[in-house]
Amino acid sequence: MIDIILGALLFSYAGWTLYRFVKKSRKGACASCSQNKSCSAACSAFQNPADTEKKAPV
Repeated sequence: MIDIILGALLFSYAGWTLYRFVKKSRKGACASCSQNKSCSAACSAFQNPADTEKKAPV
């Protein structure tokens, strides 16, 4: 009986982990990161460098 309970717990945890992984992967790299609101360096690699350049006023 304990074998069935442990097996059910194992498969439940594996299913939950797989669900969480798929949910995070749909958001993208920076959106799913736990530091996405305070991180400015890691997500700048995903931006287009032309968009971040400061242009002189005409």
